[in-house]
Amino acid sequence: MNEFYLVDTNAWIGFFEGRKGFSPKIREIMSDESWACFISIASIWEAAIKVGLGKLRLAYDLKTDLPRILEDNGFEILPLEFEDVVGVRDLPPVHGDPFDRIQAIQVQRRGWQMLSHDPIFDAYGIKRIG
Repeated sequence: MNEFYLVDTNAWIGFFEGRKGFSPKIREIMSDESWACFISIASIWEAAIKVGLGKLRLAYDLKTDLPRILEDNGFEILPLEFEDVVGVRDLPPVHGDPFDRIQAIQVQRRGWQMLSHDPIFDAYGIKRIG
């Protein structure tokens, strides 16, 4: 395994939900177990907030089903590190979404690639596959 990817919130939700119009390239990478795909704990936190507020509906339960889904698909959870959290301070003021910003710094610090359809990540100077 020599390629590392951070999967943004919309990408892992779209992949697990089998959403129409999902990027074939992202699907290919996420389906290939020879590549390391990570989901930030911040991304799961974002989804939990949206589910709790009724802004997001999922076909599975985050608490009881998501750990098994991640394991079955060979994905790992990327925890937040101190350097990630304080590193957002130095990001350009592209936009204020704290979940996008923390994922951007996690990718940037590790030299990974982002799997996301959202072009906002391009403004952070990270490599994005969409």
